[in-house]
Amino acid sequence: MSDAPPGHVGPGSPSWGVLAGGSGRLPRPLTSFVGRERELADARLLLERSCLLTLTGPGGSGKTRLCIELAASVAGDYPDGVYFVRLAPVRDPRLVLPSIAQGIGLPDSKGRPLAEHLVHHLRDRRLLIVLDNFEHLLPAASMVAELLGGARDLRIVVSSRSPLRVSGEQECPVPPLALPQQAPSPAASAGPAVACESVRLFAERAAAVVPGFAVGGQNAATVARIVCRLDGLPLAIELAAARVRLLSPEAILERLGHSLGLLTGGSRDLPDRQQTLRATIEWSYDLLGDEARKLLAACSVFRGGIGLEVVESVCARAGTGITVLDGLQELVDQSLLRQLRSAGTPRYLMLETIREFAAERLAGTPEQAARLRGAHAAAFLSMAGAAGRPLTGRGQRDWLDRLDLEHNNLRAAIDWYRQEDPPAALRMAAAMSLFWSMRGHYTEGRQRLRELLGLAPEENTVRVRALNGGAWLAIDQGDYPDADRLLCESTELSRRLNDKAGEGMAAVFLSRSLLASGQVAEAAPYPDQAFALLTEAEDRPGIALALFYRALNAQFTLNMTAACELHERCAALCAELGFASLRARALQLLGVARVDLGQLKAARAALEEGLPASVGLGDRFVIPIGLTGFAGLAAKTGKHRMALRLAGAAQAYREAYESAFPEPNRAYLDSWLAPSFKAAGSAAARLLAEGRQLTLTAALEYALTNEPEQAWRTGPGQPLTRREAEVAVLAARGLTNRDIAARLCLSVRTVEVHVDRILTKLGFRTRTQLAAWAHEKGLLAENT
Repeated sequence: MSDAPPGHVGPGSPSWGVLAGGSGRLPRPLTSFVGRERELADARLLLERSCLLTLTGPGGSGKTRLCIELAASVAGDYPDGVYFVRLAPVRDPRLVLPSIAQGIGLPDSKGRPLAEHLVHHLRDRRLLIVLDNFEHLLPAASMVAELLGGARDLRIVVSSRSPLRVSGEQECPVPPLALPQQAPSPAASAGPAVACESVRLFAERAAAVVPGFAVGGQNAATVARIVCRLDGLPLAIELAAARVRLLSPEAILERLGHSLGLLTGGSRDLPDRQQTLRATIEWSYDLLGDEARKLLAACSVFRGGIGLEVVESVCARAGTGITVLDGLQELVDQSLLRQLRSAGTPRYLMLETIREFAAERLAGTPEQAARLRGAHAAAFLSMAGAAGRPLTGRGQRDWLDRLDLEHNNLRAAIDWYRQEDPPAALRMAAAMSLFWSMRGHYTEGRQRLRELLGLAPEENTVRVRALNGGAWLAIDQGDYPDADRLLCESTELSRRLNDKAGEGMAAVFLSRSLLASGQVAEAAPYPDQAFALLTEAEDRPGIALALFYRALNAQFTLNMTAACELHERCAALCAELGFASLRARALQLLGVARVDLGQLKAARAALEEGLPASVGLGDRFVIPIGLTGFAGLAAKTGKHRMALRLAGAAQAYREAYESAFPEPNRAYLDSWLAPSFKAAGSAAARLLAEGRQLTLTAALEYALTNEPEQAWRTGPGQPLTRREAEVAVLAARGLTNRDIAARLCLSVRTVEVHVDRILTKLGFRTRTQLAAWAHEKGLLAENT
């Protein structure tokens, strides 16, 4: 059985909607977009004429921001979505295609090269992809051209300091912001200068740090000279504007004149505007205290963002003595770091231009640089190792999301250990294998494990885990011969080491490989062997996995009663362990087995809990099976139109994510749907097509409603179901989704779906409106 992993599909996808926190969403800038009206119009016109538009310019010229505004302005022209892929943290050109696949929510490929898989997915879709910061990955330009050659309606916008130089590319240089034609004299009107976009940018950014700041009258001439001195470069202007908290515009101009001239004279190998930007960063750096300077250099070792706790940990490990929190605040105040909005721990982003500058400063202290890079690697090795149990236990979703957030830092750590300590790199990659599987990084995970297994040949339990992890990823991609080879070595090594847990997991994975390749009879003994070995090793998550595959074996041989008992045991053990993803899978397959046995009420209970949980975790393998179960429920209760729509939704999902559909499941579905096809007659094809167009969120809502068929489309004016009315009253009383889930014995994700649907039906946007409505209707008093 093969697992289609999670992924986040971008907005507007006709097949599957965005899960919360989708990585492909356009960023939401925290500051206003100033000027660039002409450049934006030119870029839109060029994009209409070409399939590849590259916005070029030096660092700090505003390429990324213009890309975002361009993509937002044309989003309506791309019904299949607009996606943003950050490439600045990616150092290996081989990771460009996996990054694009992840950005658009497409899991890595199974039985075909990833480029071919992407082309197949994109071929009939009209969408726009923004690739940000491509200049260090130019060897991958041909891969971008290959995608465009196979997908006629695909458009790609790239930001890069250099063009890609591939066929079909249209280069669009991003100039500096317009400058005042001449600085106004104190007696002259300041109007023309104030209206200039470079001056407007300075004024808006200065007002953000000093409320009430405005350009006009006496300071207009000074600000005009500042932006001219900075060549109209947006990043340089923003850095200078941040100084008004401490300095007047006159003092800023005086200091700029000194430091820019000094640094420009020493950087003759750089283009003029690049010298200006470096000089501006240098000047901002010179204004920092010693602690903040050291911290800025230290932060250059991170990739893809910086979390407060991890920065503190790395600096402490390296013995820097830096007071991190105060230093971070100073760097944010000086606009050298940007604090990201989030509900949890603060996170900071360093622009690539500034990171390069900071890395140069760190390189000037080689011993400190070595300690920091080693401390960075050690911190993320510890994170990967600590994630092992949570990924099969409590807090699984939180750990998956955290590893997703830190994936580029984890990659950097593995790369460092590959050079300095290959056994540690292998240990880290082995710990990452489950994450790589669940979040769809199949190709990358297999490449890294294959290479590191060769670099670290020591025979130990780490190697066993790495072999098993590589086998699991090989099964994900349908490469069963490679999986069998790895599992054969793992089994032999486990026996030599007396590693019962390793041998037991190899037996589980061999069972999965045989089931996925259709060898059901041959798979039969392995789950029992695994159960015995893992019980002896007291590996409870492993025992749960062995139970799951024992249940699957029973289900695939049509022994539904035994399958139900084993799935129930698996789900109960997973509940004790907090093993959320496996419990969700077991519940959905339990629901399918109960549908086949005619236990429809119990089947609905299992499916209503299992399917939303899998969607919430981003664990996508069983989603089409859960939808299939709901289709069977609808068919068996006479809701034939609903049954066919849900069957169409499941079919579209399997195709989009290459999710395996075992033959026994196909047999169930065919038998369940036969009456529905007969009842629908000539409308059956249309109903299947309607289901194929449902987003994931809409398909989930539809499956959970259990409403009369005429109410299948949501919208204002639709009546609430009995369950929705229960949820509405509890939400109106102020209970959280988690509280409601506990009260009604539902999953939190199920409650979230109900609340969203309730608000949609009632035409509300907030729970406050819902509470007022419930009070007006007397529902709160009646249910006290």
